[in-house]
Amino acid sequence: MRRLGLIVSVAILAALLISIATVTAVAGTTAETSSSSQLSDSQGTFTQARPTEAERQAALRDMAEEENLPEYSQVVDNSQSDRFYAPGWQEGSDTWAHGGDYVSAEGATTDARFKLRAPTDGDYVLYAWWPVREGNSSAARFGVETAGGLRWMQADQTKDGGMWVKLGTYQTKAGDDYVVHVPTDGGSGEVVVDAVALVRGLASPPPNDRAPAEGGPTNGAITASSDESVYTASSVRTDRRDLIRAGRRHLGTPYRPSPPYPCTAYEKEDCSCFTKLVFRHFGKTLPDNPITQYKYGRKIARGDLKRGDLVFFKEDGLNNPITHVAMYSGNGYVLHASAYYAYRKVVESKMRFLKGYAGARRLQIN
Repeated sequence: MRRLGLIVSVAILAALLISIATVTAVAGTTAETSSSSQLSDSQGTFTQARPTEAERQAALRDMAEEENLPEYSQVVDNSQSDRFYAPGWQEGSDTWAHGGDYVSAEGATTDARFKLRAPTDGDYVLYAWWPVREGNSSAARFGVETAGGLRWMQADQTKDGGMWVKLGTYQTKAGDDYVVHVPTDGGSGEVVVDAVALVRGLASPPPNDRAPAEGGPTNGAITASSDESVYTASSVRTDRRDLIRAGRRHLGTPYRPSPPYPCTAYEKEDCSCFTKLVFRHFGKTLPDNPITQYKYGRKIARGDLKRGDLVFFKEDGLNNPITHVAMYSGNGYVLHASAYYAYRKVVESKMRFLKGYAGARRLQIN
């Protein structure tokens, strides 16, 4: 009986470890506004994370499952009446809007809703698009129906518009329904709704769409006014948008330190290899070393970060050298080659999950 009790105790402990591992492995898929369930370990190059064996195995199973599934993405624009519902919202136009038009919450009393299809259970990344226009909301709220219930996050629509902005990664059940809700209120300014994109997997890029201002397609029904065009043309830098597009093309590239190994685009990259390769597309030569890269460009305050800025981390403590570099992609996210145990590839993740923020630099792009 004593041996039987011991076996039962061990089985219960193992089940508990697996349960904890599962929660940890999907922690990044819960509410962006809830810090209690988020990963607290660094996702950088020289991580101090020490996962249990159960956690490691659970993470590896999740990644293997995602990589065995075919690529999938879906875009829903506000012009799609069969998949977008926003009674009372006002139509507007802008050359930096997805398809050239959007809707705003002025006078509306009902949430805007997007209908999305998830072909399988699993992790999906949600992106949103809004035009950068004067008077946008500083704290627009997005609610997402997930396998664990309704999750909320917010976004500052006075920034980062004119292209796909990552909202988060969510564990989703298969289905086809109105799963994204946008309330009419949110901080100062007016809530704007334009388009969303659903992408399967933790390291898959969003659709490579371009705004009408860059020669992208329009819905044809609305033409942007001159006032809107003047504002947005001075508020959106195409070159910095192209930096993020170039960086997202590396998503999913396996991680490998360089040196001692070579820095090989789209095959094996570490953090400084990744940033070196992205900026090489734009005629900038950077060394494959995060410490040396910090000497390039001009220093930028954390509160003034813009897309394409390089951000640096001292994961071993602020009195130690820089150990990691990433590229800011907007809405609190960074693109970087991560050695974190669950990823070990180029990912786009929340900057606040990386330890030891040390500073940021901005390189001029011609």
